[in-house]
Amino acid sequence: MVTYAALRFAEDVNLCDRVYWYASAFALRVGERVLAPVGVHDKLQRAVVEQLSSVPPLPFLKCVAAREGARKLTAGGAVFSELGGVRYDEKHYTRFGRVLVGKACPAAAREPLKSYGVTAFCDMRLGAEQVLSALAKMRGAALVFGTDADMVGAYLLLLAGVRDGALPADLVRGALSICGYGRALFAEEDAKERLKEILR
Repeated sequence: MVTYAALRFAEDVNLCDRVYWYASAFALRVGERVLAPVGVHDKLQRAVVEQLSSVPPLPFLKCVAAREGARKLTAGGAVFSELGGVRYDEKHYTRFGRVLVGKACPAAAREPLKSYGVTAFCDMRLGAEQVLSALAKMRGAALVFGTDADMVGAYLLLLAGVRDGALPADLVRGALSICGYGRALFAEEDAKERLKEILR
């Protein structure tokens, strides 16, 4: 069932004076914080649900992306971290449905991940540089899996502009691995720019 929510983007001085209606594929509560796309480029911003309706108030609506902090996906008995929903500047958050990271990708997880939108499965056994090269060329969503997948996840978030202190807790170890290795790992500027834009 679709829920319609009036959202207030209180952190954006250009939007905070009124509410904007969005559709949501999941149930919401008044007062709940969510992430929703804004503007022609659909950059994710944080908003507060002010009102709910079961009737669409407008003929065209954007959709709520996620509840604030929704970063985990379980499939085939494995847990994956979604790199969306992390604040990278004063009011914007990284995009959902672009990159997930996990320690392993069991066969039972592949179909559920495909239905989530994953089209590329990047195995860290190929090496971080190969995985980053593949990610720079990909379209759609990707899963990076393996022992050092958290390092690639942290690297992508740092490239997108997320500060070290704002990284999700499960990627902090990966960020520590980058020091002295990952930050210099991928020097091609065009590819770096493409990787930066994947999550923004």
